[in-house]
Amino acid sequence: MARILIVDRDPASRELLERALENEGLEVLSTADPEAAWEAFSAFSPLAAVLARRLPRGAAEDLAARMQDADPDLHILGVTEPLPEMARRLRIRLGAPAPRSLPSAPPVSRPGTAHVLGRPAIETGELGFAALADLLVRLWRSAADGVLAIEHPGGADLVFLLRGATVGVQVAGERHTADVSAALASLCASSARSYSFHPGSDFALEVRSAPVPALAPLLEGLRMAADEPSYAAALAEVQEEVPVRSGAFPVLSRDIALGQDDLRTVAGLDGHRPIRTLLSGPGRPASLLWFLLRAGALDLRPTETARPTPDR
Repeated sequence: MARILIVDRDPASRELLERALENEGLEVLSTADPEAAWEAFSAFSPLAAVLARRLPRGAAEDLAARMQDADPDLHILGVTEPLPEMARRLRIRLGAPAPRSLPSAPPVSRPGTAHVLGRPAIETGELGFAALADLLVRLWRSAADGVLAIEHPGGADLVFLLRGATVGVQVAGERHTADVSAALASLCASSARSYSFHPGSDFALEVRSAPVPALAPLLEGLRMAADEPSYAAALAEVQEEVPVRSGAFPVLSRDIALGQDDLRTVAGLDGHRPIRTLLSGPGRPASLLWFLLRAGALDLRPTETARPTPDR
């Protein structure tokens, strides 16, 4: 499936662009700023990049030059209206096949996987921004076994879970991917329509992958999907409150595989610093704090009731 990178600061217009491209059967990597776009480009090697008009001109030109230097064959284009026509022309230009209707769960030859997908789904729903990451965190915390089918116009991507941890990813129409972490991050960064979760571990002997930190790809995908100012804006209403580590924090933080800047942010979770202070730290503290709050690793308390600093 042809993979397309889009860069658009505005969530609403980004979603419209994603939908137009996916309706043409193209796989979309959705990012909100040039930094996240470069990370997605480096990790997933898209065939084309679509740069929105809202990007600062200098930043867009610098990003385009870096990507073109790294991959001279990369197609780089701007957004043109109408979006469906632009998406169709891009598909034809890339030589990608015309979209086709696929069954909800594509046929698989492996009997264990087919057996699990043949069971009635115990949960179904719609997926919006960050909803896939929320769902995977919940399945991980419940140590669920099963196959998560993620529906989109190109077919259904399958995520294989054992005791809540992702052990395999199968992109629609392809074999199991070797890089589970990168594939999961890409799914969390992309838009999707709906999902169904089918219980069971019959596929266990059919899926082979190296263990990965269960939650690290989710944070990576969310950082590709939106920029730090967007996450900071989402925290604006609670910026004077104090984040306090919950009982789930030790296990959750271990499986995020925190980098050096993230560890500095975590070190600031001392029970008396408000969100506003933590957001001024190095790295990307806004997305980390937003994710930890969503995942239940942090609780919020008003400043006056937070734990005081011990006397020395």
